Amino acid sequence: MAQGPDGFIWLATGEGLFRFDGMRFERIEAEGIDQKADLPSALLVTRSGDVWISLEPSHRFAIYRRGALRILNAPPAPSRIVQMMEGNGGEVWALTANFSAEALRFRDGHWKTFNAADGLPSGNSSNMLVAADGAVWIACSDGVARLAPGAERFEIYRKTPFGLLSQDREGRIWLSESSGSYPITGPGGHGTPASLSTPYRTGDALSEGAPLFDHEGNLWIGTRYGGVRRLAMPTATLESGDGGAPESFTSRDGLSSDVTNQLLEDREGNIWVGTESGLDKFRSATLIADPELESPAIFGDKLLDASDGSVYIGEAHTVFRVRPGGAPEPILGNGIEPQSMCEAPDGAIWIGFGPRIVVWANGAIRQTIERPDKGSGHIIYDCAFDAAGDFWISAAASGVRRYRDGRWETILAPGDRSDFYPTTMIRTPSGGVVVQTGDKLVWIDSSGRRSSTRMDFDGSELQVLTLYATGGDVYAAGAFGLSRIRGPNIETVRADPVSPASRISGMVQMPDGDIWLTYPTSLVRLQSRDLERAFRDRVFPAPTTSLGFGDGLESRPHSHSQRSIVRGGDGRLWIATEAGTLWMDPAHIVRDTLPPGIAITSITADRRAYRDPETLELMADTANIEIDFSVLSFADPTRTRAKYMLEGFDRDWVDPGARRQAFYTNLSPGKYRFRVIGANNDGVWNRSGATLDFEIPPTFFQSVWFPLVSSALVLILLWAIYRLRVTQIARSIHGRLDERAKERERIARELHDTLLQGIQGLMLRFQATADRMTHDEKIHEQLEAALVAAEDVVIDARNRVRDLRGAEGTNDLCVIVEQLVTDTPFDPPIPVRIVVEGRPRLLHPFVAEEIKRIVREALFNIAYHAQASSAEVAIGFEPRHLAIRVRDDGIGIPQDVLVSGHKDGHFGMLGMRERAEKIGGDIMIVSSPDAGSEITLTMPAKLAFAKLRSPRKA
Repeated sequence: MAQGPDGFIWLATGEGLFRFDGMRFERIEAEGIDQKADLPSALLVTRSGDVWISLEPSHRFAIYRRGALRILNAPPAPSRIVQMMEGNGGEVWALTANFSAEALRFRDGHWKTFNAADGLPSGNSSNMLVAADGAVWIACSDGVARLAPGAERFEIYRKTPFGLLSQDREGRIWLSESSGSYPITGPGGHGTPASLSTPYRTGDALSEGAPLFDHEGNLWIGTRYGGVRRLAMPTATLESGDGGAPESFTSRDGLSSDVTNQLLEDREGNIWVGTESGLDKFRSATLIADPELESPAIFGDKLLDASDGSVYIGEAHTVFRVRPGGAPEPILGNGIEPQSMCEAPDGAIWIGFGPRIVVWANGAIRQTIERPDKGSGHIIYDCAFDAAGDFWISAAASGVRRYRDGRWETILAPGDRSDFYPTTMIRTPSGGVVVQTGDKLVWIDSSGRRSSTRMDFDGSELQVLTLYATGGDVYAAGAFGLSRIRGPNIETVRADPVSPASRISGMVQMPDGDIWLTYPTSLVRLQSRDLERAFRDRVFPAPTTSLGFGDGLESRPHSHSQRSIVRGGDGRLWIATEAGTLWMDPAHIVRDTLPPGIAITSITADRRAYRDPETLELMADTANIEIDFSVLSFADPTRTRAKYMLEGFDRDWVDPGARRQAFYTNLSPGKYRFRVIGANNDGVWNRSGATLDFEIPPTFFQSVWFPLVSSALVLILLWAIYRLRVTQIARSIHGRLDERAKERERIARELHDTLLQGIQGLMLRFQATADRMTHDEKIHEQLEAALVAAEDVVIDARNRVRDLRGAEGTNDLCVIVEQLVTDTPFDPPIPVRIVVEGRPRLLHPFVAEEIKRIVREALFNIAYHAQASSAEVAIGFEPRHLAIRVRDDGIGIPQDVLVSGHKDGHFGMLGMRERAEKIGGDIMIVSSPDAGSEITLTMPAKLAFAKLRSPRKA
């Protein structure tokens, strides 16, 4: 059994290797071995946190490191290992079970064996000790051997009987053997020990586990059959020369078994005892059980704080008195359980039993008074004395009675309803009494006048209340919370939620005004200022102190008690619990000031577990994550607290209550940091805590490549659709152009074959007629003139027919532009620069015709309107489009013309746009005053170019 630097307690057991966090045992299995066949026989946790075990029967060694238990790559031990320890230099020592003493040392990856040849005694060994100075001590059946620091040979230090070694806080080496325990060296492991006339009587039949000196200097010794023994600070009595006797703890005291084998003190000072039946913990307690108070009353011990500072405790068969600073003393032992106790104004104690009232004073029974309801079987719930010295009792179904001047009076008659039965009673600050009857408090003064206060139980069932008077206030407490009656006003602090666990069964006020309250599982202290704030805000404050199981409250305050806590004159508090009465000194509360260790024990991702992770990359598409962690404080693990946060997901700290797991589902891909902090049972926080960095890589569909690839595919698809659509449009336009071309050819053919030939025939007939006319010269001249005009018409018609058929050789855009520049009447002449970019291609004939007219209109506008000194025509033959840009350095186009798209009475710009739209192109016109203008025509290549490429090269 050992504790690691992280706080875990490790146990090598007959069932395997386990680690313990105070709440859970976790089995650790080695990789590549049969856990059932190869069990640990010894255990060591090094200062670095490595956990070493030796295995039986294989005699191999295994090391737990970074979440895995792996076999050490080294030869096995020659025999069974019974103990392992770490040397001051980090070397590992192992003690074998050989009949002749044998020890192994592991250093620099190699084992070295020490035996009789190296100075060890020939007898078998019992245990080994690495002292604070680095010396190695081995106890054997015939002596004790010591290996000095840096030496390679043992020396026989002293001939001794068979025993076990230990070391106290001053460095003395002790030997515990059958005659007792005694030091064999002086302080620091050197020199002559103090002389004892008799050893400390620690007994024989010692267990295999080494004795242990705790942080207070107490010596703990495990035995084979006698439980565990504790010798209180033996070093403090060494000078007396006479060893004392230890106290024993056995199964009768709650130990899981009298057969013990290992002892351990953890870093918080708890003592752990491993037995054959379990694991037991000893801890310095705030709440102390007195051995005299071992017979609790059935309905809870009756407690009374007397005016002289004494505390009276009524148990099942005995009434005890505890003087200030003293121990319980029995004063009455008649074998009958007391039902109530009150103090009279003269200091006498009136004790209510079943048949009678006993008055005890000055160490003896002064008087016995028969109860008025003798034989009814009704218990006395409570009693009180008023300011006049009259004695009152509340006896449930027997009502409320007053004893005055030697006789009984009925003040409240018995009721026929259970919720009327009078129960708790106290004296009021004004000198009367107040008693609970159902959901009311009935106030009765010395003259018998009564008034009542109805209590609000907040919807819970009627319960017997705890009443407490201090100063001028009366407090009433129960599961609903706490009420304060101050004059005519009632102030209440509600429990949230109302439950059996919220019931207050006792209350006491300290001299400084603080309040102690008893709950079913805890004892809490509230500061006076916090209580005042609670009554103002109607919310219970966080307690200043909270004591529970780990502080010695091993049994709950008694559920049938309404006065389960009182304060004695020496300041001690006495608490009646189900198992008896405990006491505590509020000025000496045992506190755990050590922050707890925090460990992230595992992360499970989609059923795949990783133990002790630090940095981890999980599988892509991990959906379910469970993170287990521990708050390593052993004083009272049930009252530790934890908070966790997953950075990048949680917005604030999460309080899991008693749960020590965190669950996450469907986390987005990315890097995360899980943080956990914790507090011990006394609220001391470890704010540094533990962290775990892990990453969930994205799947392909979650990665950045998926949207990029998807976007690329979409773009390709859109581009394909676009190209398909352009091809369809191009084919449609080409089809329409071809149809138009055929239609024009048909019209041209019809004009040529019919109209032109008919006109030509008429002209020939007219010419023949004119040739025969010789007399009238005037008519002849007129006819000749008409024939010339007709010839002009025929020529013009032929030109139109030619235009309808399309001019041959004009689909070369470069030639067209050169011809247009030549034919444009620039006046005065200006230089026109023609720029060709790309590889020239032939245009579709009818596209060429429309482009020719667009460019002609642009050049004419420059010639007639621009007043330019130069111009430029740029032609761009691109793979996917054709661009023609005509620009000049003239006066520009007026802004109103640009906005409207044409000048009144002029339709050149409109015509250019219409022609461009007709062939599937687009025109953009840009101009600014005195900076010229620029007209750009663009259209898709599939529409512009003919199928045959031009033989020209740029």
